[in-house]
Amino acid sequence: MVLDSAKARKKIESVSDLPTLPTVASHIIAMANSPKTNAADVGKMIEQDQALTAKVLKLVNSSFYGFPGQIKSIQHAVVILGFNKVKNVVMTASVFDLSKGRKSLQIDIPKLWEHCLGTAIGARVVASSLGGGLQPDDAFVGGLIHDIGKLILDQFLTEDYMVVTEKVSADNCLIRSAEKEVLGFTHNTVGTWVAEKWRLPPNLLHSIQYHHRPDQARENREMVAAVHLGDILARSLGIGAAGDNRMPEIKTSVWQLYNLTAKFLDESIATMLVELKKAKEFFDLIESQ
Repeated sequence: MVLDSAKARKKIESVSDLPTLPTVASHIIAMANSPKTNAADVGKMIEQDQALTAKVLKLVNSSFYGFPGQIKSIQHAVVILGFNKVKNVVMTASVFDLSKGRKSLQIDIPKLWEHCLGTAIGARVVASSLGGGLQPDDAFVGGLIHDIGKLILDQFLTEDYMVVTEKVSADNCLIRSAEKEVLGFTHNTVGTWVAEKWRLPPNLLHSIQYHHRPDQARENREMVAAVHLGDILARSLGIGAAGDNRMPEIKTSVWQLYNLTAKFLDESIATMLVELKKAKEFFDLIESQ
């Protein structure tokens, strides 16, 4: 018997220790929507959290961003990289803490984060290669949090999600298919509930909500498509573990939106392999949890 999604949502949202974004990350998201925000305000906000400041500086000075050892302060980072990129680095540095100290008997949390990081890098590569209005670093964050619903289901609907993972093993099916059959809803639905609770901007919310169903997205279609592609590219490279051993198909709407070719996919994979070598500091954050 499948669960009632409304009751499941109420149960999840009522949990007292449901993961929340760190205060600084939440404030940075709010500041992004204010035309009065300046570099000094952003720097002061981030520097209130010394641990976060250290993580942000480590990431912005990694070879991934091309400024190794040159950026000495958050203020300098905002001037050099721009507010949007620094905002996204703050999100990246914060998001891994959502599962800190949590244990699971059914999913490998570090391997799931590695898959999400691979998806993030893939989405960034796609956005960089195809141009358009989508900012590559926005696509990166969208990829990083696209599977947040799996963590929530694992932690707060544990027994039900154990049935899901057992079905994945027994039937060798996609985890989303098992979720739909066992629960009546999927991790992207649960991730959307959490994104709404966190008041994430629409582009991030939609990348969570529609990354398996990009044809249903009516807004932020490029963002959703980039995350959809990033997910599949990360799976093709075997980065981390998404919860199953199957390879989803690239949706027709994404082929059409980007006018994709096999050559483009091959080139994207080659670029991802280069970018992965530059992302050591990001993988280090996962290992430190």
